[in-house]
Amino acid sequence: MIGPMLRILVVGLVLLVAVMLATVNLRRPLPEPTVASYFQTPLALPAFNLRTATGESFSNDDLRERFTLMFFGFTNCPDICPLTLAALAAANADLEASTDPMPQVVFVSVDPNRDTPGRITAYLQDFDPNFVGMTGDRASLDPLLRTLGVTVMIQEFPDQPGYAVTHNGTIYMIGPDAELIATLSGTPPPAAIATDVRRVRELDRRRRANSSDR
Repeated sequence: MIGPMLRILVVGLVLLVAVMLATVNLRRPLPEPTVASYFQTPLALPAFNLRTATGESFSNDDLRERFTLMFFGFTNCPDICPLTLAALAAANADLEASTDPMPQVVFVSVDPNRDTPGRITAYLQDFDPNFVGMTGDRASLDPLLRTLGVTVMIQEFPDQPGYAVTHNGTIYMIGPDAELIATLSGTPPPAAIATDVRRVRELDRRRRANSSDR
């Protein structure tokens, strides 16, 4: 009788220690992001439906169950877009060493008049072929732009062909519940992006775990 009872006692102690360690880990402060602004209260996104460069529909549901880095720009962009996309590509290469699934990187063109599916696809090939490119008409884009605070200005110049597009260079991090959980501004270096993606991911996992326990 002593043998089975001892085994039960040992198993109980092991389970108790495991619960105590898990509780301690949940209470232990996590490192704060250095370049990202993390939202303790996520921002719900409006319903939207865009069209990817491969012709598929992309909506809120395509943001669920994973982390997403979303960036708004256009293929004729001379500086902010190529710098940010190059930084995201390098950050993704850093994140490949992690055991976590890679975040999807979504590039949304705010210049649908010129950015055709083929043009977006060719543009993203220079950075990372796994990036998801998309756009939509103004009616489709505007709800998302307004909610995220994306500023887009179309500038036309007298006696000049074409037009220029001005936009902000913020990277928006979307959580597995399709909500905005963090922003990264100022084209941070790739190592800082990768580090903060990891930190924000852990902060958000803890937040969701705490919410489910209530």
